[in-house]
Amino acid sequence: MEDDERPQWECQLSRGNFVFRPPGTTLRSSLTAGRYIQILQSRDTYDHLVPELVKGGIINFGPVYNINDPLISQLVSTIANEVESGFLDRILVDALNTALAVQITRLCNNPAAILLEPSFGLSRERLERVYDYVEAHLDNRLTLTDLASVACLSPSHFSRSFKQAVGVGPQRYITRRRLERAKTLMRRTKEPLALIAQETGFADQSHLTSAFRREIGVTPGNFRAGLA
Repeated sequence: MEDDERPQWECQLSRGNFVFRPPGTTLRSSLTAGRYIQILQSRDTYDHLVPELVKGGIINFGPVYNINDPLISQLVSTIANEVESGFLDRILVDALNTALAVQITRLCNNPAAILLEPSFGLSRERLERVYDYVEAHLDNRLTLTDLASVACLSPSHFSRSFKQAVGVGPQRYITRRRLERAKTLMRRTKEPLALIAQETGFADQSHLTSAFRREIGVTPGNFRAGLA
């Protein structure tokens, strides 16, 4: 490895360990073996988090090397698997990315500067606004940032507060609403499943089938056949 602070050196990365580089810095590396997952995060991800997590709203990240954290390892692997699956759920990836940023902020900052999580959550009025927004945009590309903006909360706070209020996370809730709309269309129309998938926000018919089987227990075709 080689970075802005020092010349080349050797670093043996253990399985599940991670390296973090803050914005505006350079890291060059030559990997000889193993699988290496690189995630590039936007500055905006941290700008939304810092006022909520860090006293004074200012944080100065430094580089860290070869750090082990089971939660970060799990989050990174899940993001990579989601991308490789071919069905990129934007809400899920946004939530994972936000959770990753929160954990990195906690690990790479002075513990004394970390604030306790806010205790206030989603009011009924804010929750209704989110419900209405989801229903109006089920066939569109929904993001965690969009939903958080509707609720006037940061993505991190919104994700936690929504799950506390509803019992499931935003991604699971949206998937269930899309499936309910798909079931309604199958009951009321004879539209092809590919068109129904498109109208309910799924990537394609295969994506609809996968989610339908996972949540409902049968394929859309079998569900429709049972209606006859």
